[in-house]
Amino acid sequence: MIENRKEEHINIAETKNIAAEHNPWDDIRLIHRAVPEINFDEINTEVNFLGYKFNEPFIISSMTGGTDRAKKINENLAKAAEEFKIGMGVGSMRVAVENKNISDTFSVINNYNIPAKFANIGAPQLVNQSSKAITDNDIDYIFNLIDAKFLIIHFNFLQEMVQPEGDRNARGVLKRIKELSKSYPVIAKETGNGFSKEDALELKDAGVKAIDVGGLGGTSFAAIEYYRAKKINNYEKMHAGETFWDWGIPSPASIKYCNVGLPVIGSGGLRNGQDIAKSIILGAAMGAMARNFLKDADTSYEELKNHIINIIKDIKTTMFLTSSGNINELKKAKFIISEPLLSWLKECD
Repeated sequence: MIENRKEEHINIAETKNIAAEHNPWDDIRLIHRAVPEINFDEINTEVNFLGYKFNEPFIISSMTGGTDRAKKINENLAKAAEEFKIGMGVGSMRVAVENKNISDTFSVINNYNIPAKFANIGAPQLVNQSSKAITDNDIDYIFNLIDAKFLIIHFNFLQEMVQPEGDRNARGVLKRIKELSKSYPVIAKETGNGFSKEDALELKDAGVKAIDVGGLGGTSFAAIEYYRAKKINNYEKMHAGETFWDWGIPSPASIKYCNVGLPVIGSGGLRNGQDIAKSIILGAAMGAMARNFLKDADTSYEELKNHIINIIKDIKTTMFLTSSGNINELKKAKFIISEPLLSWLKECD
């Protein structure tokens, strides 16, 4: 059952080492301004994303749903999104289509005044060659279920290849996205492996409004599926999980690759507010975090709130030390890049 898989994902994400071997955000160093000539208390962290104002330059990225535990997590995340006036996505909503009895694990976020909510469905399910393919009516259902402002279509084909129950057909995805983009503001999101420039151009032609890079550096879903396969002694899938654990385009490089005239969300491996600032300096409109918030949201609202407060302080401190009074000024901050990220960025030239 999908619900059992969701619970497994939460357990593994909270208890296992599922990060990529190297975090590429460490390859970026910001140039310190010893004389910043700004007032820390006047720093403005607001961003405008496709017509919606967020008080902070990051969103709570798509994470979970489908179980009682996920409902509690989503409620805490939604409460935080309201308090800090930031956007929020939910996990894949296919489970809500297949079992409407658990729809409240997603719709619980409607109890909070969130600046913008992001519905979420997987690209593989758009072209699933079975009776379980997601229909236009299904999309309408999940979009309205949480009164969403955007429709995230997430690309997780590597995870599908490693999953015992994965969907392996990708033919027709762009055509379907082009059709959906006529009715919904679509955001294309990777889930840990990043988008290339060719991907970004094709997605732009298909009509998406923004790209969430979800690059290599943080959570590896190949790693998550490795641990799931290990639990049932599926050695074939364990092998695949190990082989592709570090597959993908580093998040900062993917931000550069996706500079094709659309807003970009920087995600994948962001650990703190300094990493969020780096993503913006590299060209993202804002950052996004998921697993970074998971354990705190599963523990208590106070833990989550304190975590977010620290992240915001990180962002403002980084802005202060780069003499950036607002997000537009932050985009002009100077930096240096080291290997191995430097070689990836040379592909942008």
